[in-house]
Amino acid sequence: MTTTTADTAVLTAIRALTAEIAERAAEIEEGGVVPSDLLDRISDAGAFRMFVARRFGGEELSLPAALAVLEEIARADASTAWTVMIGADFGLVFGRFPGDVLDAEIYRDGPNAMARGAFAPKGVAVPEDGGYRVSGQWPLASGSYTHQWVMGNCIVLKDGQPTMTGLGVPDTRLVVVPAGEATFVSTWDSVGLRGTNSNDVVLNDVFVPERHATQFYGPPSVDAPVFTLPVQVALAPTHAAVVLGIAEGALEDLRAIAKTKRPAFNPGMRVAEDPVFQYRLGLLQTRLATVRALIEREVNVIWEAALTGASITDIAGARVRAMVAWSHTECVEIVNSAFGLAGSNAMYRSSSLQRRLRDVRTAAQHVSATAEIYQILGALLTGQDVPPAARI
Repeated sequence: MTTTTADTAVLTAIRALTAEIAERAAEIEEGGVVPSDLLDRISDAGAFRMFVARRFGGEELSLPAALAVLEEIARADASTAWTVMIGADFGLVFGRFPGDVLDAEIYRDGPNAMARGAFAPKGVAVPEDGGYRVSGQWPLASGSYTHQWVMGNCIVLKDGQPTMTGLGVPDTRLVVVPAGEATFVSTWDSVGLRGTNSNDVVLNDVFVPERHATQFYGPPSVDAPVFTLPVQVALAPTHAAVVLGIAEGALEDLRAIAKTKRPAFNPGMRVAEDPVFQYRLGLLQTRLATVRALIEREVNVIWEAALTGASITDIAGARVRAMVAWSHTECVEIVNSAFGLAGSNAMYRSSSLQRRLRDVRTAAQHVSATAEIYQILGALLTGQDVPPAARI
């Protein structure tokens, strides 16, 4: 991700796999999952345990180093990158559960513990002796990897009504349950990211002990730099890394096409020799460089805070989220422009460009890309009120 981050063993191992990932992208899309043999080698490379602390046997990569891994995979195939992003991100979220749960249950058998689930509060948790009775259905529980756990965020109910916090918002609990307690509903038939297996997950009247319930935005139980960051601030840049990689891959595709393609009504020259094409490609590459520069700047700011123990201010957190939103918008436009410049070649299913266009457009539908953060950032910058959820 950054020019100042040395290559890691994980990144080196992933680079050895990206050619095959790219070759199998159509297979991944058609099958709706990343094949298990490929997932095994990605896991062996350490990509799924990038955010797992060393004390549990994980890689404990820096945030910039982890983003470099995700970008590299996304250049090859977006569905694979999304799958790795989701699987790795759960390592950060596990760190919000009590330390004894991590030691005795989650990482009891080693650092490769995996989860699926979702963080939107689509479930309900009714308190009872020793824990909660949980039900709900969460969409977009991505992942085709083998998982041992399922997570879901829930609104806490009392007498059938949400309980409220002192900030005037519903009280929530993020619960983690063994995978066998959950069922999945086949709902994923999307325009893009088709290989992410992002189906709904259901918990039906499941008892969750108190130790398996936590606050998604709560304090960490793991002593490692990345866990000192607010969880929403740490997770958001991983999405930016994926769309950055998709856009970089799209421009690589376009350059390859331009070297051999000849315009239908000017077959005496290759597209790459056209000054207008050269101008537009150069502009797109420059726009992508500005996206990369902003990602690096904002990520380096929060990573320095993580290393030094400095607090993340509301404004700094909003700047990170605004960077993520803007990165999605720009990368969608860059990929769309690359698709247009490729001409009729790009519209066939055999073209990776059409898949990249669908993938980046689908990625940009994620809540992390919402434009409402610009208004929140503007309000914070001028000292105006913002919703409680907008604060760190």
